[in-house]
Amino acid sequence: MYLLANNEICTEQVGQIIGIVGMVLKIIQWAVPIILILMGTIDLVRAVIAGKDEEIKKHQQTLFKRLIAGVIVFLIPLLVSVIMGLIGTPDWKSCWTNNKDNGIDLNI
Repeated sequence: MYLLANNEICTEQVGQIIGIVGMVLKIIQWAVPIILILMGTIDLVRAVIAGKDEEIKKHQQTLFKRLIAGVIVFLIPLLVSVIMGLIGTPDWKSCWTNNKDNGIDLNI
């Protein structure tokens, strides 16, 4: 906890790390739910094409579970951002807020 109370916590390196964490959270927030929904939809389409009622019901349940998992995964980065904004000193909060959307600078 000492690190979060230190006034010199928001250095350039810490800002870069926070930016990377923010970028990874954003990728997870969008990519994982899309992949889960696509996988569930593909499974359901395959079951409908097969035409068996038992398989359709099974894949409907799977799709529903994947939709719920997608919503949960979508909300986890939001929860992390809220928690990171609540802990520490005002300096830490401003450091987190100012750097979480910076990401990686790919200009080489």
